[in-house]
Amino acid sequence: MTVRGWHVLVVVLLTAVLAAGLALVSSTRSAALSAEARRESERRWCGVVVALDDAYRESPPQTPAGLRIAASIAQLRTEFGCPG
Repeated sequence: MTVRGWHVLVVVLLTAVLAAGLALVSSTRSAALSAEARRESERRWCGVVVALDDAYRESPPQTPAGLRIAASIAQLRTEFGCPG
């Protein structure tokens, strides 16, 4: 292979490594932003979930459907890490 051929090969390989590195950084950043958005969404829902859970605790529902809803709200409060 000629010197020019080696230069082209090195440039192509460096470009490929750089592109792979940028793709990795981009995907890592995207995952971090997605996780942050999820946490922010859960934090915003905490106000509603806490209000509902407190209401159900003060006045427990009497129907099977109401009991299931109350249990689901209590579970959401725990999963979201809302204040207890």
